[in-house]
Amino acid sequence: MSKVAILAEKPSQAKAYSEAISVKARQKTHIELNPCSTFPSGAIITWGIGHLVELKEPKEYKKEWTSWNLASLPILPDRFQYKVVKGMQSHFAFIKDLFNNPSISTIVNGCD
Repeated sequence: MSKVAILAEKPSQAKAYSEAISVKARQKTHIELNPCSTFPSGAIITWGIGHLVELKEPKEYKKEWTSWNLASLPILPDRFQYKVVKGMQSHFAFIKDLFNNPSISTIVNGCD
């Protein structure tokens, strides 16, 4: 059977969600829930810690966008690109691996 992954906005929100259901284990990156009537195979709650991903800065697209001037406005890249926030790489990697895990059948966005 497959599990549900729940993404909470922040750790305190994940804790509040977990209090409604029996907790199997608490880890640094997530809370694992015991199977119950709502989640027959159990669930895993993880969280964002503020923003995990952000838009790249203009200077990361083109060298000429390093300093702003009226002639270069508006700054609109052909395709917006994203990057993981500095210091959040390991938590982002955990969430990415969790969401790509074949044992996860459903992802619930439990953010605000």
